[in-house]
Formats: sequence, C-alpha cells, structure tokens
Amino acid sequence: MRLAAFDLDGTLTRGQTTVGAIAEGIGHSERMRQIEQLRSNQIEEAVAAVEEIARWYSAFTFSELKEHLRTVQLAPGVEDGFQLLRDNGFTIAIISLTWEFAAEWFAHRLGADHFAGRGPSSDGAISHFWPQDKARWLTELTAQLGLDMKDVVAVGDSAGDIPMLMSVGNGYWVGQELPPELEGTVVHEPAADICVLAQKIIEAQV
Repeated sequence: MRLAAFDLDGTLTRGQTTVGAIAEGIGHSERMRQIEQLRSNQIEEAVAAVEEIARWYSAFTFSELKEHLRTVQLAPGVEDGFQLLRDNGFTIAIISLTWEFAAEWFAHRLGADHFAGRGPSSDGAISHFWPQDKARWLTELTAQLGLDMKDVVAVGDSAGDIPMLMSVGNGYWVGQELPPELEGTVVHEPAADICVLAQKIIEAQV
C-alpha cells in the first residue's frame, strides 16, 4: 500500500473555489470575494469568517449546498490521474481547509479513500481545521495504515499546505510561486496536469 494526499482548492480544482461556488449559488458571492482576500495569518478574522459562512449555510441542507459544487472546474487530468494511482496500489486522501462535506463530495466523485476538512456538523457546531491540522491528520492516517511518513506523497499549492508538505517524504507543489521554505524539499510542477503528475509520482516510487 502507498498513500498520496492531495489538497483540494487550487490543486484538484482550478479557478473558483468550493466555498466561492457555494456562495455564488446561495447569493453571497460579493461577500465571499471579500472574505477570500483575508491573509492566512489573520486567525481571528478567519474564525469570524468561518462562523459567518456557517450561518449562511444554516438555511440549507448539506445536499442543497453540495449541488453547487458541480460548477467547480476540476484540474486537468484529475479523474485519469486518480485512476492511475489506484491502479498502481495507491490509497488516496483529500485533505482540505474547506468544509468537510465538500471534501467528502469530491472524494466520492473522484474515488478517493479518505477525506478531511472543517465542520460544520449536522448539529451546526464548527470544528475548525487549520494548516497544521492537515499535517497532524495525515500523520495519524499514515500511522493507522501502518505506513511511514517518509514514503507518503503530498500535493499542494498554497500556504495552507506547507505544514503537510514538510511532514512527508515526497512533496509536490502545483502553485505558481514556490515558497522559500519549500525550496529543495519538494518537486515544483506549476499548474500540473494531475494525470501527468500521477505518472511522475508512480515513477518516483518505483
């Protein structure tokens, strides 16, 4: 068994984010654009934004919210890339800072085995999920599967993925600009076709 973990927004999708697509579908696109301008280190503002978005969602069922995810554009080669990884013995995880129900929806659509993200739960409670939680969650999953982190592959594109990429033995960065802290530690494949990237992952693991 081998494990490949992927970020969602910007890695497996391109263009509009999952939360952006839902916001547009339920009439909050302008406010969502303002929220998405927040810097990742603005923790208090980020918490307030998450709580605000959760209030929007409270008027809808998860099924209704998931319908808007159909408008999100997948990155090139995602479906073929995931199939190629599965055919070569990889277990696949989607680990996202977005809502867990969105990560779950894409996991089911693409055939990923595991997923993680932020609440809310069915009772309205919010379980926050931050960049360091991505690394922690992946570490715990790796241990459950009886694997070693040095053999795990992770793919990301933004600052929220840095802790996860630094925790694994094989990291791939598909964002345009490589952060200084990742120089020399990951493979830089800007805007990668995921099927092409999957082939490179497989070849590197042989």
